[in-house]
Amino acid sequence: MFETPQFVTGPWNRVKPVFLEDREYGLALDALVKGCSDVLVISADGQRVLLGRRKVEPQPDWWYIGGRVRPGDTTTAGASRNVRRELGLEFPEERFEVVANYSMVWAYRQQAPQENGTADISTIHALHLTEEEEKNGVRSLDPDEYAESKWWSIDEVISKTDRFHPCLVSSLKSLKSKQALHALEKATEDGSGNNADAIAKKALEFVNAMQNAKVAQKSTRVIFDEKNCIYIEQK
Repeated sequence: MFETPQFVTGPWNRVKPVFLEDREYGLALDALVKGCSDVLVISADGQRVLLGRRKVEPQPDWWYIGGRVRPGDTTTAGASRNVRRELGLEFPEERFEVVANYSMVWAYRQQAPQENGTADISTIHALHLTEEEEKNGVRSLDPDEYAESKWWSIDEVISKTDRFHPCLVSSLKSLKSKQALHALEKATEDGSGNNADAIAKKALEFVNAMQNAKVAQKSTRVIFDEKNCIYIEQK
C-alpha cells in the first residue's frame, strides 16, 4: 500500500560521486530528472517534524532534510547518506521508512539560467528518533543552503495549508496514515487485540487518516506569493 519496491541490479555502487561546476550542472539539469531521497525527521513522541528553511532555489522555504541520490542507490541508502551529510547523524537504511513518492517540476533553480527550472522524482522517508537520539540533538545545517532549522508540530504544518508547500503537507498526511496503520497492527498483536471495540476504533482512525491523505490524481500548479509568504494551489 505504501512501500516502494526497490530492485537493484548489480554490479552497483561503483560510481564515485562527481560534483559538477555550476555551468555543467545547469546543462545536466536541462536534460535530466533528478532522483531525490528526502526525509521527515520525526520526534520520539511522533508529534513533531524537523524542517530546514532553505535559502536557495528550488524551494527557498521550509523543506525536508535530504537531496539527490547516486547511481546504484536504493532510496533508503540515499536517505541515510543525506541525513549523515546534512545533520551529522548515522543511521542504517533499515531506519528509513518510505512514506510517499512525488513528481515535482520547479520553475526556478539555483544554477543559471535560473528560469529554466528543474525536475525531481522524490521518495519521502520517515526517520523516527528515539528519546536519546532526539536529546543528543543534530548538527547545524549548511549555512550556505539553509537559514535555520526548527521542530514543528505535525498537526500545525498540516493545518497551515497556505503556509507550507502542498507536497510537504501531503507527505505529513501520508505519515499520519502510516502511524494509524501501525497503531491498528499493534492493537491486533498485543493484549488489546482481544478487544473488538479497540480494534474497531483503530480501524476507523486508519480509514479516516487514509481518506485525509488522498492525493489528487491530476497535476497541481503551486504558486508562492512571496509578499504574503503563502502558497496558492491551482488544480
